[in-house]
Amino acid sequence: MSWNVRGSSQPDVSELAGVIRKLAPDVVAIQELQRRQARRLGAALGWRHCWTRKHYPYSPLLWWRAEGLAVLTPHSLGGVWRQTISPGVSTWTFRHRVLLAATVARDGEQLRVYDTHLAAHRAPDERIAQARRVAERVAADGAALRIVAGDLNAHREPEVIRELHCVGLRDPGSDSTHPSHMPQRRLDYILVPEDANVTERHVPAGGDEWAALSDHLPLLIAFTANGT
Repeated sequence: MSWNVRGSSQPDVSELAGVIRKLAPDVVAIQELQRRQARRLGAALGWRHCWTRKHYPYSPLLWWRAEGLAVLTPHSLGGVWRQTISPGVSTWTFRHRVLLAATVARDGEQLRVYDTHLAAHRAPDERIAQARRVAERVAADGAALRIVAGDLNAHREPEVIRELHCVGLRDPGSDSTHPSHMPQRRLDYILVPEDANVTERHVPAGGDEWAALSDHLPLLIAFTANGT
């Protein structure tokens, strides 16, 4: 599952946990989440989690409001690693972008999860370059089973997604995820192995109740790969 929860708007963490609990994914990649929110969400679910800072949205004096990425799972979590994918961009601006990687282990199988949030607004060249850096990291890791999830900001931009094809990942497709009250654009993705058998793709219909949680809708992809 992938979800941009717009943590700066202070969503109700218990309600976020309720949505995740209902959808019951094995792993969640979250964007725009503050560290304290990640801790509270992990505690509410009783799940393991890791978090990394993306940028400080205000000033050094408000460091605790830094936004970042998180991976949460009810299973074993390890191999946590982060990388900047916007070299030369200050962490004091929203234009700073990062990649968070972690390994989830379940029933003897390991899944390498890459959570990211690519450049926003009219910056397709930045998104392409950042997606290429993500692909390079995925290739360097060499994990047998891996996914890339996150807010890729790639509405009708197949050239961004194409950068991840070279590491054996494909886009199984989904409905629009933004804005949550009346979804019209697809910004959120989960890319799965080329040989994966996708058994479910789910995005809520949207509405005012979802807008109260975030401007994005959650995306859920269920799949089997390598016979598991």
